[in-house]
Amino acid sequence: MTTAPTATGGAAPPTRTPGRRWWPGTLWVLVGTPLALAGCGWLGQDAGLLSTLLGVVVALLVLAAAWILCGAKAGAGVAVLGFAFLLFVGPALGDHAMKERGVRHDDAVITEVSTYRGKGGERRPVCTVALTDIERGRTVEVGDTGGCEPDFTPGTHVTLVDDPEGHLAPRLSDKAEGVAPYLLWTLAGLLTALETCALYGRLRQRRRHGQVTSLLRRASEPFPSSG
Repeated sequence: MTTAPTATGGAAPPTRTPGRRWWPGTLWVLVGTPLALAGCGWLGQDAGLLSTLLGVVVALLVLAAAWILCGAKAGAGVAVLGFAFLLFVGPALGDHAMKERGVRHDDAVITEVSTYRGKGGERRPVCTVALTDIERGRTVEVGDTGGCEPDFTPGTHVTLVDDPEGHLAPRLSDKAEGVAPYLLWTLAGLLTALETCALYGRLRQRRRHGQVTSLLRRASEPFPSSG
């Protein structure tokens, strides 16, 4: 009388589909990373030091997470492209916001033009602008990034654009004409390169994870019994 051979080693452990763990990280890198960097860029447009520091810290955490999720080589590319995207997206958002919601004060007058020592020791101009409309008596300082030029003289009439929420620094009207076309094209190129690099890194991670899972599955399979 013969008995049926019994399998040794027990049942094989349940397998998990790699795609179930791949999609959440991929969606975060492709969608969450650009959105988070855009938010950090917007925080950086505030003149306050706390907002700037918060934006920098969050951006570093976001880029580090993207680096880990995309692997070493592709992750380095994502980090570099993401940092470049951060540098451009903040000013673009500021230009768009000032164009859409900025309050224009026509016939404002420059009362004083002074200078300050910027980075590298360069002297940079600062214009003191007095409002002449319903906010008569209020003065605002505008730097060179806001449109102040060193050849301006007191008594010059300008149009000042002010952010009603106070998040963005005031600027002259020629600096509140919306996002420049070159900036839009630059952002589009950086975003395309960022998404391509991130998707490539995530696909490599998925293939690598699939290979490791296959090896572990083979290692856990019982050896065939002899006899």
